[in-house]
Amino acid sequence: MTTVTKPADRPPVTSTGVALSSIGSTLQKTLVFEVLVILGNSLGALAMIGAAYGMATQDHFTGASLYFGYLADGVPAALFAAAAVLTAVVAVSTWKMLNAANSGDIAMLRQLSSPGWAVVAVVASWVVPGIALRKVNAAIRELGSQSR
Repeated sequence: MTTVTKPADRPPVTSTGVALSSIGSTLQKTLVFEVLVILGNSLGALAMIGAAYGMATQDHFTGASLYFGYLADGVPAALFAAAAVLTAVVAVSTWKMLNAANSGDIAMLRQLSSPGWAVVAVVASWVVPGIALRKVNAAIRELGSQSR
């Protein structure tokens, strides 16, 4: 007679597993929003560059038009571009945190978690990802205290 054993379909759910699942879900939503912010900031920068080019081709070059027209559109374009770059950097960090959460690597998740990324996200990513990352950082700190 042979005995057939079947492995369990899922490991038992623990409070750490639930917390990691919640952190992963929040990070996924944050990452999607960050991608939308990158696209929005990039389109904003391109629109401002297009507006400056449109003014430059229809207006005669004078000192007043340089200061009040071209540079007035150039500064917001540079701010949009800088915000897109900063958001991309935050998105890469969020992606790494998501991979660590999905693999259950608490040590790597604690290492990647930083309130500084949340502050950068508040400034560069239209506030929402920054608030989500602050909540994730708090959950990771609680997760670290539970696992000790």
